[in-house]
Amino acid sequence: MPGRTASIQDERRGNVPASDARYYYHTYGLKIESRLELPELPVIAPCDQPDVVIETPGVADQLDDATFRQGWLEMGDDRCQITIEGIARYRVEHGQRILLDRRVPRGVDPVADPGDIRLFLLGSALGGLLHQRHWLPLHVSALKTPGGVWAFTGHSGAGKSTIGAWLHYTQGWPLVTDDVAVIKPHEDVPYLHPGPPRVKLWKDALAALGIQTEGLVRDLTREDKYHLMLNKGFQDHPYPLKALVMLERAEEGEAASLERITGVEAFKSVMATLYRPEMGTEFHSPQGLMRECTKLAGKIEVYRFRRPWSLDDMNTSIEPLLERIMHSQDAEER
Repeated sequence: MPGRTASIQDERRGNVPASDARYYYHTYGLKIESRLELPELPVIAPCDQPDVVIETPGVADQLDDATFRQGWLEMGDDRCQITIEGIARYRVEHGQRILLDRRVPRGVDPVADPGDIRLFLLGSALGGLLHQRHWLPLHVSALKTPGGVWAFTGHSGAGKSTIGAWLHYTQGWPLVTDDVAVIKPHEDVPYLHPGPPRVKLWKDALAALGIQTEGLVRDLTREDKYHLMLNKGFQDHPYPLKALVMLERAEEGEAASLERITGVEAFKSVMATLYRPEMGTEFHSPQGLMRECTKLAGKIEVYRFRRPWSLDDMNTSIEPLLERIMHSQDAEER
């Protein structure tokens, strides 16, 4: 296996102790072998042929022969490199291997927090790997409802995590994902394969749900957002995706509404849901990416859901959505 010859001395980085241990996990339908312990992921038994290997050797400052360089991201030749100043450098290769280097320049703190290192590993680095496999990673919050798996998406701040958590806590519906899940185009049925079982919620949403912020991990880029691990509340198995809901903010005084969209609008909604779309256009052909998104839009129901932004009225504003989901359940039962 590539990278097994890395010396123990090479492992002495950050505040993660040197170790020759290997850990085994499962996420996105992938079996992962890692030198780094990843408590956010479900553990599996050791395996001889993992789908993905995470190693911790040194990584060069730049990606050779990159065709795309922009800030923290370099891409080219079915590889990408992600450099997060003060945290770590990640090289992702051929959809099979992630090389993680904790030796990056830092300010006052001599070491990076292991949780911050894992945050980008399980986020952008794994996202790049999924695109390299020509899969469709979707930035959604999704639940297993009585009417099948419904996923929610929208621009940053549209409230997909809020509505997902709200339905989870008030309706008791299991979460499938709250960040990224993947569609594998080679599968005839559009199964949604869940990623790491974490929820990211704004402080006001936590307060409305009666969840204390004490002990929660604060988001690195958004001060009032927090990460929750909900291993017991998540589903770890793929389920067919029934519907995708694009969230929008209603105008003042406008009632909540749910509208089915089709054709070009549905296609655009699927495209807008892609996680790290700049990686998608690099590792897929443009024609292939459009083809797979069009195919997915034709296999699922796509909706636009406009709602008032006040959390005080959430139980009222989600009524059109609940009604449609329960109607879907009735249709399936018939």
